[in-house]
Amino acid sequence: MNIADILSKFNITERVLECFPTGNGHINSTFLAKTDTKKSYILQKINSNVFKNVDQLMNNIFLVTGYLRSNGFETLEIIKTKDDKNYFQDENDYYRLFVYVDNTICCEGVTNLEQVFNAGKAFGLLHKSLKGFDASKLDEVIPNFHNTKKRYNDLLDAIKNDCSNRVKDSKEEIDNLMKYEKDYSVVVNALANKEISLAVTHNDPKINNVLFDKTSGEIRAVIDLDTVMPGSYLYDFGDALRSLFTGEYEDSKDLSKIGVDYQIFKMYTLGYLSEMKDVLNDKEISLLAFSSFLLTVESAIRFLTDYLNGDVYFKTDYSEHNLIRARTQIKLANEIYETSLN
Repeated sequence: MNIADILSKFNITERVLECFPTGNGHINSTFLAKTDTKKSYILQKINSNVFKNVDQLMNNIFLVTGYLRSNGFETLEIIKTKDDKNYFQDENDYYRLFVYVDNTICCEGVTNLEQVFNAGKAFGLLHKSLKGFDASKLDEVIPNFHNTKKRYNDLLDAIKNDCSNRVKDSKEEIDNLMKYEKDYSVVVNALANKEISLAVTHNDPKINNVLFDKTSGEIRAVIDLDTVMPGSYLYDFGDALRSLFTGEYEDSKDLSKIGVDYQIFKMYTLGYLSEMKDVLNDKEISLLAFSSFLLTVESAIRFLTDYLNGDVYFKTDYSEHNLIRARTQIKLANEIYETSLN
């Protein structure tokens, strides 16, 4: 089925003039559809190899965006199919359509600290705006996504099985990750014991998922809601800082490029707390710095597990790619732990 036929299945009245690939996402295939009016649309082919249950995925997005919109927060707008569904299925292919958020830009990299502050503010505003939403209504589209304790157990299984004969090349990395074993259950246990809130979390809080107004520079919307799930505010806070600290050097073999930037930590925290200081409880506030360590070391665990399992999850460009990625995260996790948590 061609693009024009797919678009014809959705409930739009405008005439589509052209539709072409756009964006640089690694999961879904994305197209921009321009019409004979000022309104444009984003068509995406959903990667059902990553998202096994498209019904759950799209229902999560539908519920969250509907709640945000009803509370005055600009967000993605799903265009339903002509038979009132959130997506269109063509055999084993799945498509969805959103209204294009016009006159916006996103930051692919950090050029100043104001951007960092605004990114923190944007995710803080998202969390605050969803505070009244019952997170238990959402499905886990990727089960145990940030269950660091389970991630560690998966690593132990990968070490035991050694199916790719790579344990011998990873002993230093394995030892580094084993020394933090007691820390991996901190947030999981705090959630289970209701010491911290079960909340709606984004789970991909990179700065390039925030749209800013081209004219005013104001925050417009947070996008890429595929991994919106129940979790802890700490997951998004910690992972946002991890991605900002690592920046463009996640794949770097030069570990001197990886480290904690305290100005980034300060500005992101100030931006986030400008919205969330009255929402977080004392336990959550006490774990903010720890969460940047936890999400970094969890990322290292995931990369190393995939390396030991033969690179079955993350796309790699060469045989040691996942091992190199694990080393960058371990370097960062060690520095956060030694300088900020002791």
